[in-house]
Amino acid sequence: MRVLFTVFAVKTHMYNLVPLAWALRAAGHEVCVASHPDLAEAITRTGLTAVPVGDPLSMGGAGKGPTTQTFQGVSGSMVEDPSDDPSWERVLGTFTVACSVQYEYLAGLQVMDDLVEFAQAWQPDLVVWDALTFTGAVAARACGAAHARMLFGMDYVARMYGRYTELLAAQPPERREDPVTEWTAGRLARYGVKSGPEDTLEMLTGQWTIDPTPSWMQFRLPLPYLPVRLVPFNGPTTAPDWVREPAARPRVCLSLGMSGRDQLGGDLLSIGGLLDALADFDIELVATLDSRQLAGTSALPDNVRPVDFVPLNDLLPTCAAAIHHGGFGTVGSVLTHGVPSITIPAPWWDETDLGRRIAARGAGFLMDPHRPDLDALRDHLRRLLDDPSFTARAADVRADLLATPSPHDLVPELERRARSYRTRQGDR
Repeated sequence: MRVLFTVFAVKTHMYNLVPLAWALRAAGHEVCVASHPDLAEAITRTGLTAVPVGDPLSMGGAGKGPTTQTFQGVSGSMVEDPSDDPSWERVLGTFTVACSVQYEYLAGLQVMDDLVEFAQAWQPDLVVWDALTFTGAVAARACGAAHARMLFGMDYVARMYGRYTELLAAQPPERREDPVTEWTAGRLARYGVKSGPEDTLEMLTGQWTIDPTPSWMQFRLPLPYLPVRLVPFNGPTTAPDWVREPAARPRVCLSLGMSGRDQLGGDLLSIGGLLDALADFDIELVATLDSRQLAGTSALPDNVRPVDFVPLNDLLPTCAAAIHHGGFGTVGSVLTHGVPSITIPAPWWDETDLGRRIAARGAGFLMDPHRPDLDALRDHLRRLLDDPSFTARAADVRADLLATPSPHDLVPELERRARSYRTRQGDR
């Protein structure tokens, strides 16, 4: 079987796909990963085959694509609960802006042309596409492959689209604007694929959805979901020697993520204030911050070990607690290793919701990132270090994760579904 993964040029989104891609590769299937050219080196460094399509995305560059504020605005509208403001104008506006700005940027015509050309030549049996990389669904329909969407966090798009279709059906005929169907149908028509409103849900959510989020983080939506264990992947790295040495004091991880500092305009927190607030704790605070993030900090407290990057998969098993931004990759590592944590959420996608759900499980605390209360931060960390119930609840969460089917376990089901859903004749 040939399997094509598609993702836009952000390493954290690509890393979310790697464990499943390698499970398929280890089972003997041919696997390649298509993305913008600026992700090709990162893909090949994982040992997978890269297929560059379109022009570089350059999300961290100046003057190209939507601004950080635009991305934050589109994401903010999508992540809000549609039942809080169930007006048609509000839901219509959310998808109008998403299709015309964010989706258009991530799924540009040159990317789609190149991807469809490759897919029609290579003839994959299955396309697995990152949940914001809709080019994967288009390419699958154009070449007759089965296709599955892979989530990178909570399924806001499907939740909002469910409300969108309900409100659309309730509108009088003259008000039934449908920019989502216009956007998906227009791209399929470019490659001679006929479609209508009945196809739009599949183009947004796949023929099925591979969901690595824990069950207690999921929305209850009427879609075919296939659960898979969240397996952290931090990229091809080498763990420093000090990680394996016993820590003289309780070790605490501080991680604000890579996407914010590399692609989305930096951190919203005062890093100097945060470090100073924890300066008198008898801990080793491993702060995964680069020189730009530390530029405004005059002197580091004695209990801080600054490191530009350290693989969380190696660091977190040695930690008593973690302070993080709530990104899905970081949260996955925190939960997998059973570490109680404090979430100071970034504003990009589901960081606040993830932090809220961790707190509800008794495995940590959620803080307001816009007005962080440093006294509360100190109290939260003290409780995580002194009260064993938080570590016990984090261990329960870890046990839940380990009971979910692994990427290896998922392979036979993906083989079966690929045979069932693809529209070509013949087997490979």
